[in-house]
Amino acid sequence: MFSIGIYTDFVNLPDVAHLGFDYLELPLDALAALPESDFRQFADYADGQGLRIGAMSRLLPGDLPITGSGVNATALHGYLSHAMSRARRLGARILVLDAAKSRSVPEDGDYPFAWRQLGNFLRLIQGHAKECGMKVALMPLRKADCSLLNLVSEATLIAGLLQLDNVCVAAHWGHMSMASEPMSALRRAAPLLGYVQLENALNRALPRPGDGEDYGRLLGTLADIGYSGGVTLCGAITDAFPRDAEEALAYIRNTQKGAYS
Repeated sequence: MFSIGIYTDFVNLPDVAHLGFDYLELPLDALAALPESDFRQFADYADGQGLRIGAMSRLLPGDLPITGSGVNATALHGYLSHAMSRARRLGARILVLDAAKSRSVPEDGDYPFAWRQLGNFLRLIQGHAKECGMKVALMPLRKADCSLLNLVSEATLIAGLLQLDNVCVAAHWGHMSMASEPMSALRRAAPLLGYVQLENALNRALPRPGDGEDYGRLLGTLADIGYSGGVTLCGAITDAFPRDAEEALAYIRNTQKGAYS
């Protein structure tokens, strides 16, 4: 069975840390930006609270491109070495390459070149991931957010072609739903699928009963293909986030039991 995590900001972290999630997911770019003394204080806090920080998303800051004419390999190496060492210190094992702004391509841009640049970046980050003992999950994004790599099938194709041991495929239920991508895409991605996010497609909220999404179909597919990675629940951060997170966990855990029965 898969483990269930929650994406949270730092403000809500103390309130959701002990709700019973298998792991927590934090924003890597924000952690990387902390002064060293602040990061050490946070790491000590995480150790003292026994927090299991299993994943991190927001891998790259928006001012560090991996496509276009402004790509700086030296800057990328420096950032990845710094950020991923912090992720390793906190125990993260999966880093999610979402980075909509960093990999954006203008409408009149050179898309074949951008795909080659994405491949080059994956080769670059492979070395850092291997050194840190981590996996980098390539996340397809909504076309409204990023025009490069929008489908699980595309992530599967590029990951399959590059054959990088520390690069895997990510799937986001909300993005798949908005793109009308079929469940068969998950079955085809099965050997490379290493990370999944659950979010309501329309309002980008945490999953809840009766919100119009058939999470059971997705979780049933994950059960069928023998998926054993993490499933992160995510949604807009509101004043009710801790309460909504607790309810979402109970709902998805119950749905998970039905998928595996």
